Amino acid sequence: MKVLLVFVDGIGLGENRSDKNPFVAYPVPLLQTLFGGSPTLALGPVLSEHACLIPTDATLGVAGLPQSATGQTALFTGVNAPAVMGMHVHAFPGPKLTEIIAEHGIMKRLTNHGYRVTSANMYTPDYMTLVASRKRRHAATTLTILTAGQPLRSLEDLLAGRAIYQDITNEALIQAGWPDVVPLAPRLAGQRLVELADTQDFTMFEYFQTDLCGHKQDWVRAARIMNILQEFLAGIYEALPPDMLFVLTSDHGNFEDLSTKRHTLQPVPTVLIGRQCVRLARNIHSLADITPVIISALETDRGR
Repeated sequence: MKVLLVFVDGIGLGENRSDKNPFVAYPVPLLQTLFGGSPTLALGPVLSEHACLIPTDATLGVAGLPQSATGQTALFTGVNAPAVMGMHVHAFPGPKLTEIIAEHGIMKRLTNHGYRVTSANMYTPDYMTLVASRKRRHAATTLTILTAGQPLRSLEDLLAGRAIYQDITNEALIQAGWPDVVPLAPRLAGQRLVELADTQDFTMFEYFQTDLCGHKQDWVRAARIMNILQEFLAGIYEALPPDMLFVLTSDHGNFEDLSTKRHTLQPVPTVLIGRQCVRLARNIHSLADITPVIISALETDRGR
């Protein structure tokens, strides 16, 4: 088995209202076909032999609105980071969360057991310079890669079709003037992501435009994002081989309720597509279950 994890920042299971929820206003045909409707609270859990949708707790038993640093740390380590910190920590991990990721990160744990792992995200050539000058900070996803001793994919990788930029379409790179970059159709990006994942045991990809859009309550951008996600997911689904498990999840709610700029208390959707999905889905209740379930799936398959 191979696992492809797509992390979509800031999407929860919201109300079935088109005036608040972009997933209702701009439905994704693939998700409607797989689950019989748009991913909302009303839909609830859906378990089928081929595809599962599980409402996943992002609060982890800690009061307050879920936040990115602790939510992503829990997702990528299996450690209840908000409980460890005694609160939800926003934005970027500090020393304690970085230590948790360095010790328990999914990519490091899999690497230590001989699995081939990678992130498909491309980083700009000046990224590490910006971090060194304190103009950027490592997100939990980036720390998960680096603490596993894995390289960050480069502009060269992107131009060769071996990486995907965080906005999927390369729009931001083109606007920034990076040389030789051309627009990428979201469906083709999804297909390329699967091709890359087919060379690894575990591959992850991060998309965070949803969270940025939710904070700005930008309905025009939301419509664009939903079109990108629709095509991107269709490309992944079309290219998905029988021996690959596709996992899509998030760290907290936000984009599903554009009536507020803040994060929400809503559960996040975890989507599993592929064999064993029902068995695996039954073990997912909170963000801290994602990493253990993925590792268990890979180890069970290897044991066969």
